[in-house]
Amino acid sequence: MRTIELLAPAKNLECGLAAIDSGADAVYIGGPSFGARVNAPNSLEDIKKLCDYAHLFGARIHVTVNTILNDEELKKARELTFKLYDAGVDALIIQDLGLLNGPLPPLELHASTQQNNQTPEKVLFLEQAGFSQVVLARELSLKEIRAIREKTSVKLEAFIHGALCVGLSGRCYLSAAVTGRSANRGECAQLCRVKQSLFDAQGNVLARDKYLLSMRDLNQSANIEELIDAGISSFKIEGRLKDVSYVRNITAYYRNKIDEILKRRQDLMRSSFGTTTTAFTPDPNKSFNRGFTEYNTHEEKANYANFDAPGFVGVKIGKLIKQQGHDLTFKLFKNVALHNGDSLNYYQKSGDLDGFRVSLIKNGDTAEIFQDLPKISPNTVFYRNKDAEFEKSLEGNSSIRKLALELVYTEKDGETVLEGKDESGDHAEISLKLEQAQIAKDFDKLQKNLQAKLSRLGDSVYALKDLKLNLKHHYFIPQSLLNGLRRDLIAKLYAGKIIRKTVTEHHPDLIPDLPLSEQSLGFNANIYNESAKNFYLNHGAKEAVPAYETKRMHDEEIVLTSKHCLRYCFKLCPLRDQVRPQDLYLEIGKSRFKLLFDCKKCLMMLKGPLK
Repeated sequence: MRTIELLAPAKNLECGLAAIDSGADAVYIGGPSFGARVNAPNSLEDIKKLCDYAHLFGARIHVTVNTILNDEELKKARELTFKLYDAGVDALIIQDLGLLNGPLPPLELHASTQQNNQTPEKVLFLEQAGFSQVVLARELSLKEIRAIREKTSVKLEAFIHGALCVGLSGRCYLSAAVTGRSANRGECAQLCRVKQSLFDAQGNVLARDKYLLSMRDLNQSANIEELIDAGISSFKIEGRLKDVSYVRNITAYYRNKIDEILKRRQDLMRSSFGTTTTAFTPDPNKSFNRGFTEYNTHEEKANYANFDAPGFVGVKIGKLIKQQGHDLTFKLFKNVALHNGDSLNYYQKSGDLDGFRVSLIKNGDTAEIFQDLPKISPNTVFYRNKDAEFEKSLEGNSSIRKLALELVYTEKDGETVLEGKDESGDHAEISLKLEQAQIAKDFDKLQKNLQAKLSRLGDSVYALKDLKLNLKHHYFIPQSLLNGLRRDLIAKLYAGKIIRKTVTEHHPDLIPDLPLSEQSLGFNANIYNESAKNFYLNHGAKEAVPAYETKRMHDEEIVLTSKHCLRYCFKLCPLRDQVRPQDLYLEIGKSRFKLLFDCKKCLMMLKGPLK
């Protein structure tokens, strides 16, 4: 039977715990360093706490060590991997193949999407190189995923929700080219989220100060079962910089989606245990998003970007009827209610997005705003990008996860035994010797007392499914001893769950040669240390060009390749629109790039910066 994993992000321990409680089968999180998100480090102590909690449910913790590393960092990163092993981590997500050229702890290795995992040949190589799981490039279609599955047996992981990079995974150097901050080093300046302008060869402006490279967010909620059937086993939510309310809401939403499929599919099972209950109804539209796209899943070309805004515009709530000073009166859509503390957005006549926070609701449809407001035209459409009431419902213990527990209490000669078995199959028992056993006078009262005391599972991760009492002698047990018996049993169950159950052996001597497509990558191989250089040369590479990020002279080079195509968006596609190909140029601040196109592969490239 095939296991299905819901993999949630965590910025910190709080987010990681919330992800587990909200139904994640696994969580990926950055460690103290080298995690491709410089603003999301976590201590080894917090990593251990998260591992211990996740393992109670059979959930797993994957830690990102997925930047490219210089020689000094490589040594420190290798040392870190052993500390992560000691903390209880289940898998390492890595990009730099230099790590394979030396000792590693016996942990699963997952190939980061930044390795640009797009072809059956590349994924097969990673499988043969010892990777247990491969994070596929976001750009892949169902057809391409099926082709990979047919040629490989390694576990396949795919993004299903969250931010999209405009560049092919792991092959974007735009930030490094313009600012010197490398995406492959965890320091992406996100120049795709700033305003750009588009020109033709004659200097005519096709678009000025628009967010031409700012991709909408991925939402695969309608395609989960198709992705399962194509070969995906791990479903990844993007968002290691997102807050805890985002993690709770989106994780719970996809937990429900996946569970609906598992209920009717006998060939599939969940990869962890426990049942989550939430105090809210999950709704991805109410958490940060840039508008949604399924991207290239069904190979349906579209404008994947949101040219008007790089952030969360929000959900349409209605139109403005009138404005009187600080009061705005709306005609709200059906079933829409405003709340104190909501944040509202609207587009100004200039096309720029503006917004404010609601201070007070009057009569249900009138919002008082304390700040000064410009004149807003009647019939202006308004959006809500923070639903204060919904956000409040996500606070505290708004998602709770419990394991079903069966207890058996048995009296033996001179002792009692409490056994527990939970839904994961873990079993433990605790016995209590009775030096001076007393017999209870009231059997009914004894039964009720035992049921009451042994059922008190409190703040543990357990919910009682069944309690059996095998009362041969009718021993009277003081309440303090019963409570201790129950606590000791739970502690013994916990201890058994956090012991590492599996190890993964690595065999670097069995790694095959790189596929042909990886043997002449130029700087796209992202070689940043001697170990990575030697790995490539020892495994069939015809060259070992240093990474773009190294200190070397840069010509005008292709710094970004994308499935997103501005020719297509502006009806200049030679194939679809039957127009003559023309040169296009993109300006980002003071930097100018020439656009190149590979129409057979339907790819757009940025070359530059132009001198």
